[in-house]
Amino acid sequence: MSAEPNETAEADSAEGAEGDAPKRGAKLKRALLWALRIGGTAIGFGYVASIVDFEDLKGAILEVSPWAFVGAVALTGSSLLIAAVRWRLLLGAYGAPNRPSLLLLTRVYWVGFFYNNFLPGGIGGDVVRGVVTRESFGERGTTASMTVVLVERALGLSGLLILVSVTTLVRPLPGTEAVIPYSAALLAAAAVAVGGLAMGQRIAPYLFGPFKRVAASLPTIERPLPFLGALLLSLGTQATVAVTGWVLLDSVSGGAVRLADAFVLVPLAMATAFFPLSVGGAGARETAFVALCSATLGMERADALAVSLLIWFAQLAFAAPGGVLQLVLPVGGEARAS
Repeated sequence: MSAEPNETAEADSAEGAEGDAPKRGAKLKRALLWALRIGGTAIGFGYVASIVDFEDLKGAILEVSPWAFVGAVALTGSSLLIAAVRWRLLLGAYGAPNRPSLLLLTRVYWVGFFYNNFLPGGIGGDVVRGVVTRESFGERGTTASMTVVLVERALGLSGLLILVSVTTLVRPLPGTEAVIPYSAALLAAAAVAVGGLAMGQRIAPYLFGPFKRVAASLPTIERPLPFLGALLLSLGTQATVAVTGWVLLDSVSGGAVRLADAFVLVPLAMATAFFPLSVGGAGARETAFVALCSATLGMERADALAVSLLIWFAQLAFAAPGGVLQLVLPVGGEARAS
C-alpha cells in the first residue's frame, strides 16, 4: 500500500528539516565568529579611544609630512610587487606548466588586494587569484592554483614570524624582553610551518587527523630553489612593511625613531593582524602600536596611534585603485603563459 499524501509530505518535511539543521548550525557558527571579531575590534578601538584624546590624535596625524604618507603608499605598492614575484616563483616551484607573466600576476594581485581590504572576510582576493590562475596547472586546475595561493599567504605569515623572532632576539628593545621566549617559540613554529609546506606529502603518513589530510592534499614541490626564493622574498615583503612604519614614525617623531627600532616594533605590532578575534587585526593592531611605542620609545600615545592608522590608510589608498582597475580591465580566465 502506498503512503498517503500527507504522510509523504510529513516525511519530506522531516528530511528537509534534518538537512537544514547542519546549514543552520554552520550559519550560526559564522554569525558567532563574526560577532566575536567585530566585538574584538570594537574593544580594541574603544580602549585606544579611552586613552588617546581625539584632538591630540588629529594633531599627530597633521604632523606627519604628506611626503611621508606618499612614501608609505609607494612602499605598500613595492611590497605588493615583491609578493607578486613570490607568487610567480611558487607557481614554478609547484610545477605549473603555464605560468602567467609577472605583469598579469601583479595586476591580479592588486585586484585581490582591493578585495581583501574592502570586502569582509579578508580572503575574497585570494579566491580571485586562485580562480584566475587555475589554467596555469592544466588538468589540476583550481585545486592546485588555490593551494599555491594559500601557501603564498602562509609564507607571508612565516616571513613575518621569522622577522619578529630574529629582530626581537638579536636586538630586544627595553620593555620587550618578555617577548623573547615567545619569539623563540614563534621562530621554531615558523621553521616547522615552512618545512611542512615544503614536504607536505612526504610527512603526511606520519601525521594524524586533519593535519594528515591537509599535508596529503598539498601538491608536490618540484623545484625547491624557487620555493626557497619565495621564502626569502617573504622576508622582503615584511621588511618593506617595517620600513613603511619607520617612514611614518620618523616623520611624527621628528627623526627620533631609528630604522633599527622600527624593525623590532613594526613587525611585532603588525603580527596582531592575524589575531583571530578581530577584523583583519583592526583594533588589536592599534592597541599594540600604542602599547609598544609608548613603553619602549616613550612616544606619545597619540603619535603611536596616528602611525598605526596611517599604515592602514596607506594600504587602503593603494588598494583602492585595484578596484578601479577591476572595473576598467577585469581579470578573468586569461592567466595563461606569457
